[in-house]
Amino acid sequence: MSDLPHSVLQDAHRLAALEEYEILDTPPEPAFDNIVSLAKQICETPVALISLVTGDRQWFKARTGFEPCETPLEQSVCAHALPAGSVLIIPDLTLDERTRQNTLVTGEPFIRFYAGAVLNTPSGEAIGTLCVIDNIPRPGGLSDAQIEALQDLAEQVVTILELRRVIEDRNDLVIQQRRTVRSSLRRALSSEAARNKQYRVDSWLGSAQQAGGIGAFELNVKTNIARVTPEMCRLYGLPESEQYPAPTFEALTYEEDRHLVSDQSSRGDGNIILDIEYRIRRVDDGSLRWLSRRGEVANDDAGQPALFRGTVQDVTKRKQAEIRQAALLELGDSIRDARTTAEAAEIASRVLGENLHAGRVGFAIIDLTADIFNVENDWTGPGLKSMAGRHSLANFKATIKNAQIGIPIAVSDISSTDWLALDYDAYAGLQTRSFIKVPLMHGGELVGLMFAHDENPRDWATDEIQFVVSIADRTYAAIAKLQAEHEQGILNQELSHRLKNTLTMVQAIASQTLRDAPQDAVEAFKQRIMALSSAHNVLLHQNWSAARIRSVLESVLGLHGEASQFSLRGPNLNLGPKAVLSLSLLLHELATNALKYGSLSNMHGKVDISWEIQRAQSQMEFILTWRESGGPAVIAPEKKGFGSRLIRFGLSGTGDANIEYEKEGLVARFKAPLALIMDN
Repeated sequence: MSDLPHSVLQDAHRLAALEEYEILDTPPEPAFDNIVSLAKQICETPVALISLVTGDRQWFKARTGFEPCETPLEQSVCAHALPAGSVLIIPDLTLDERTRQNTLVTGEPFIRFYAGAVLNTPSGEAIGTLCVIDNIPRPGGLSDAQIEALQDLAEQVVTILELRRVIEDRNDLVIQQRRTVRSSLRRALSSEAARNKQYRVDSWLGSAQQAGGIGAFELNVKTNIARVTPEMCRLYGLPESEQYPAPTFEALTYEEDRHLVSDQSSRGDGNIILDIEYRIRRVDDGSLRWLSRRGEVANDDAGQPALFRGTVQDVTKRKQAEIRQAALLELGDSIRDARTTAEAAEIASRVLGENLHAGRVGFAIIDLTADIFNVENDWTGPGLKSMAGRHSLANFKATIKNAQIGIPIAVSDISSTDWLALDYDAYAGLQTRSFIKVPLMHGGELVGLMFAHDENPRDWATDEIQFVVSIADRTYAAIAKLQAEHEQGILNQELSHRLKNTLTMVQAIASQTLRDAPQDAVEAFKQRIMALSSAHNVLLHQNWSAARIRSVLESVLGLHGEASQFSLRGPNLNLGPKAVLSLSLLLHELATNALKYGSLSNMHGKVDISWEIQRAQSQMEFILTWRESGGPAVIAPEKKGFGSRLIRFGLSGTGDANIEYEKEGLVARFKAPLALIMDN
């Protein structure tokens, strides 16, 4: 980088002028922050700074888009602007001899374009710049209008510095010196050109504040009077005025948020929450709005709070989006636990009503054939009656006709909506002046409506309509799931009933067919049929998809002994249908043998059943252990009947069964690939 203009930078008069402002290393102030925000907007750059250049550094009183609060002098581009005395524009910093080696150009943040308007004091000293910076070169620089606006804003920075010095410096001699400066400024501003420039600056600031929904205020703690901008008045719905008593704004704060905002007492002792978000009721239209306030307290010479000043911005859209997103998450969590369609509709109505601030919200089930609709539960605000119950569709012919199209309907004022003329009386009886309705279609037919009513005319915003649609979509999905589960439950009950009848008939046929066979064999066959019936019953309760292993064990073992004689241990695991049937028959044979010869043959015997999952070479294995204790001594049978062969057949026909006749009782271990056990 080429040499800096040291003669200018180290000029004693310039440095003294900067020092007199007592501005270096002070906290951020809204007045300066607003100017850099406006400069950034006007010049369409990502960075804007108020840079004050000392003898060894440049310090930023206000900045946007640039993280450091200061940089060394050798990194300063603003230093090159000071000799110019007006505006310095460098379209491409990498091509300019003065800046191409600057480390802010060659490294992070890789700045490429610079434009700075010099901050000249009334005595003519250049103390810094109001500059804008871009990360891409700008061969065309700035437009004439942008240059002029940048100069005007730079003059405004100096004016604020002068006024700030007057307010904060109480030394009589200094005040007298400042009077000369103020007099010069007043004379300059009295000229037509100065007035035009001031008008342009005020216009830029006013436009920026209105565009961003930002108001500004300065409140005198002692007098309790606030000086406010026009945008501040607009945010509160107040008539435009230069000042208002502070209680005017405090009274408009939403009751639940009044503890957040300051009052005369908290301002007096400096106990103020500086940065807060709170709700208000606007004066003009009564609407509920969210405001974000950033403030600071200026103390007097005695260290007591003298001024409270800051900015206020309307953040209603952002807050509503956050609140509604949280509401959708709450709905998803709550409606998941609903057991009936009525409960699901009640949850959805409450969440929608509380967040939409409507008068009445509910879900109607529509029966076009019977010409009725039923509202099982609804949510109502103060003063509106519930619609819970059955109603005739004949009273809402126009509404139903439009709802059958299948798209959401939003009406801001029923009384001025011609196509609703047939339904006027019905809505009047319900104290309803506006509504949103989202239809539920099934097979091309209208079967339900999610509705939101309001007792006043209401211009529904697009995001409000979308919020109702989002709630309706989730509600319809939950209701469809509950209805499907209900229908599946009815089907399963019917299947279970028919299957039991079939197996009972099989038992009867077997009894007749095997009437000459040994009774023990016939009874064993019946018991196996019962075990299969029990397994099928467990599967039917799980829609024939998968069943919990503990449920299978409890169902089968319940046929063979007291629950206190069995101990079950193992991880939660879902078994596939084939494994359920195989395990049920296996457990039946083991339990039958235990009743005849093992631990279940007396009241003191126990059976411990445990299962686990282990890794074996390239696959995971399921291992089940049956361990008897407290029964008579057991020995291996000399003959192996069908039951013994079934046991050794193992789980799902794997044949991996290990049977040991230990002193304490029978121990049987079965292994099978986990994937086979869980196969659905």
